[in-house]
Amino acid sequence: MKRFPSYRSIALCTLGLACSDDPRIIGGPEPPATETPAAGGSGEPTAPPDPENAPPPVDDPEDPDDGSEAGDPDMPSGAGDPDVKPVVPPDEPPPAAPFTTPRGPCDISQRVGRFSVEKQTDFGVVQGTVSDGVVPTAIPRLALEQGSCRLFERRNLACVPACVGAQTCGEDGTCIPYPRQVSAGEVVIAGLTKETRMSPLQPGNTYFAPGADNPPFAVGSEVVLSAAGEGDMAPFQLFGLGSEPLSEPPAWVIQAGTDLALAWAAPSANVGTSVLVELTIDQHGISPLSLSCEFEDTGSASVPGSIIDELIGAGVSGFPNGRLTRRTADHVELGAGCVELVVGSPLAASISVAGYTPCNTTGECPDGQTCNVPLQRCE
Repeated sequence: MKRFPSYRSIALCTLGLACSDDPRIIGGPEPPATETPAAGGSGEPTAPPDPENAPPPVDDPEDPDDGSEAGDPDMPSGAGDPDVKPVVPPDEPPPAAPFTTPRGPCDISQRVGRFSVEKQTDFGVVQGTVSDGVVPTAIPRLALEQGSCRLFERRNLACVPACVGAQTCGEDGTCIPYPRQVSAGEVVIAGLTKETRMSPLQPGNTYFAPGADNPPFAVGSEVVLSAAGEGDMAPFQLFGLGSEPLSEPPAWVIQAGTDLALAWAAPSANVGTSVLVELTIDQHGISPLSLSCEFEDTGSASVPGSIIDELIGAGVSGFPNGRLTRRTADHVELGAGCVELVVGSPLAASISVAGYTPCNTTGECPDGQTCNVPLQRCE
């Protein structure tokens, strides 16, 4: 079988360090002519080779039976060949891709997974989940949209007979398997202040990185999430940017017929963030509305009074809650649906609704009013 010199042999010979006496190797001398007897002949036998002066073995990349690895062990597989791509083990995340500008969040009707990297008031959070489908009742109805704001109404789906066990009511009124949280394989997040690798925790296939810094990112840092994938879940990557955290909790007064003015400290470094406003004021309604507005991160914005009127008109009960979040958001479409990554800093807002007082007891109500405990509202 024809044999070829190894890269190492060529390099050493070129440097004048270790040229082989074997004529098959480049740089070796020509051997003296010898007469080989024909098969079955009786020519003079040749002397046995001297083990100390024997030529070194030569790797043959085309011979699978020589008991050695193909090629030179010091040369990387596929080196110099642009058509050969590195092989990624099946349980490893894909190599980090060139950074991509975040493409925005998932459509809520398609979202099956979410990872968040957040600076919160008391601690940093790095966590996430992925499911194999969307829970139908988690998809709200769009009740009103105006400018950057939308009002969503919670839907109540009914199935007869009622769903039992690991089932939920589907869009057509029949029970379907409740979507399960699934593994996306090992998840690696680059660009944070700490190296972050997460495997799904059991039970439930949840992802969580303990001991994250607060914030877990630096301003302007390029965050790249790489998931290895597992089973039917394909590998994927998501991108985000670290931003200047919000620090001053907002205080909002909700009043009928009046725009809601919002203000926050604009970022000193523009990294393409937006600000998300979320608000609910009807905690015990049958079909409550929720407000969601996404604004440019300029330091101020306004929610139209018409949206506020619709929100109040749908009902007020319990203790209102809301938050303001500076963030970047990215998403990727997979077979089961959409998975997103949010990198940011949420702050809970202090909220009051003019003319309404939330309560747990009558002692918390103004004079002449009593607490409607089921609705947590003074009347």
